[in-house]
Amino acid sequence: MVFNRLSRGAPFALTAALISSSVAAQGCLKPAPPGVPDKSNLDAATRNAVTAQIDAYIATMNQYLACLEQSDAVARAEAKQILDRWAAPAVTDIQVVTD
Repeated sequence: MVFNRLSRGAPFALTAALISSSVAAQGCLKPAPPGVPDKSNLDAATRNAVTAQIDAYIATMNQYLACLEQSDAVARAEAKQILDRWAAPAVTDIQVVTD
């Protein structure tokens, strides 16, 4: 899992918080699923109306999934940046050699 590779020694809570905060910040809103009635008992007009509702739901769901993918990429980049900054050696970690 990519999440585990990013967390190399970093607290799980920090990494999870970074990811969840980015998703919340993006404002991805999951669409409510439409009702799916038994179509064998529906007339053509009602079937067409239900089909239109399902098509609209699928279009909105695709937008939601794209938002989640974008949020995930932003969150992972943010978490990687934090971990890279933390993993970078501090001046006190480097042995200074003088001539």
